[in-house]
Amino acid sequence: MNPFFLGTTDMRYPRRPVLASLFFLLPSIALAETPIKSVDEAGNVTYSDKPVENAVSTTVVPVDPALDPERVEEAKKQVDRIKEQADAAEKARKEAAAERQKKEEAAAQRKAAQPEVIIIQEDHGGYPVYNNPPLITPPSRPRPPARPNPPIGSKPDHPAYRPPGSRPPTILPVPQPR
Repeated sequence: MNPFFLGTTDMRYPRRPVLASLFFLLPSIALAETPIKSVDEAGNVTYSDKPVENAVSTTVVPVDPALDPERVEEAKKQVDRIKEQADAAEKARKEAAAERQKKEEAAAQRKAAQPEVIIIQEDHGGYPVYNNPPLITPPSRPRPPARPNPPIGSKPDHPAYRPPGSRPPTILPVPQPR
């Protein structure tokens, strides 16, 4: 993979497109002449390398000096270090993937080498029966009493708190003919 490919979408190397674009832009910046800002009578601003005719005012725009050769070499070394680290990480990732693949294949071979165990019981007519463990359920909670004590401040003569024999009979409504 070319580390200076500008169209990359690989997020493992996010700085490579930026470094590549800087690498290509630096010579064009170094060869450019000093820009001149010109303002004409209508107030339009124009930047060019030569002053515009009939300009009301012209100003030379200061440009930052070029980079030191030492800094350029340092940046190149840093790019090389980043590339080496990326290559080492890629190699380690491939080795880990190969190791994982070997482990998965070994596990599949071990599983294939073990015979499937089927328990056959004669009382079922020779059909294979799988003995599943019994389902263990938690113990149930005790049920509340059928008729709780009346709450404090209630009326003890209310029919809901009387014993069943002393309650008044319930009268069901008689269905009306249609």
